[in-house]
Amino acid sequence: MQKPKIAYLIQAHGDPENLLRLINALDDNNDFFIHIDKKSDITPFYELLKAKNNVFFLEGQKRIKVYWGGFSQVEATLNLIEECLIQNDINKEDYLKVILISGSDYPIKSTAEFKEYLVDLKEVNFIRGMNVTEANTKKYNYCLRNYLFFDFFLINKTITRFSRKTLNILGSTIFKKPNYVLDNQGKRLDIFHGSSWWALNIDVVQYIAAYSKEHTTLKKYFRYSLASDEKYFHTIFFNSGFSKTNIYKGAEPYIPATSAFANLHIIDTSLSKWFDEKDFDIIKTSEKFFVRKVSTQKSQKLLDIIDIELL
Repeated sequence: MQKPKIAYLIQAHGDPENLLRLINALDDNNDFFIHIDKKSDITPFYELLKAKNNVFFLEGQKRIKVYWGGFSQVEATLNLIEECLIQNDINKEDYLKVILISGSDYPIKSTAEFKEYLVDLKEVNFIRGMNVTEANTKKYNYCLRNYLFFDFFLINKTITRFSRKTLNILGSTIFKKPNYVLDNQGKRLDIFHGSSWWALNIDVVQYIAAYSKEHTTLKKYFRYSLASDEKYFHTIFFNSGFSKTNIYKGAEPYIPATSAFANLHIIDTSLSKWFDEKDFDIIKTSEKFFVRKVSTQKSQKLLDIIDIELL
């Protein structure tokens, strides 16, 4: 009997060696859909992975420039979803799960254990979200109601930061949005916030893709928001008929830290920490299945230990 197949959607921009290592660690009758930031040279990634027939790189217009905090994160993910659904139709057998990860992630449990876990929870969607419309907090209202600009780069980092800060001050002063969004039929949707990294059933991914194409008002709303990838997919999910199918029995109460909404990942509260061998004791006792963030340069010893002792 053939093993169930997982679709991994991977966003990456550097460290092709870690991406190869990540895919090798997960390569158990799975498919990998990869978006390489258009600002990065894709050649090293191609060269390392070209021999694998289950790796699908986004190309042409599907490959875009991705900026931290910008809507470009959402666009890259939607392009990955589109490519995944094309391959799902070709396979004529639905993926067990569609899992969004980054090129800076790494598994901390074996593929066999992970697939067994997913099969046992086949109906569950791994996505958490808090209703930030209801929470109505200063922090989240700033991210939602103000027009904020991140998807550009000018000359160098200093000029870019100054330009963004200037535009964001103007966008926070002159114009305001409501802390909810209307779909194309004028129906009000509460906005939800959670971790960028999720694992969804194929029918949910199909729904998100179709909904996103039909209800373009969501893109217009989130295009000028901070970290819209932590809200866009969650808002669609928790305003849908799937909203009670996550393991957490619906939306979460107000929690201020994004890391608290991690689904399958160990994520540091700073969201920026790079894990190394000093963190192994935390990793080996965790119930999670991935660690975020690791790299060839900063985490080599840790990755070697994970391979030997956990994988």
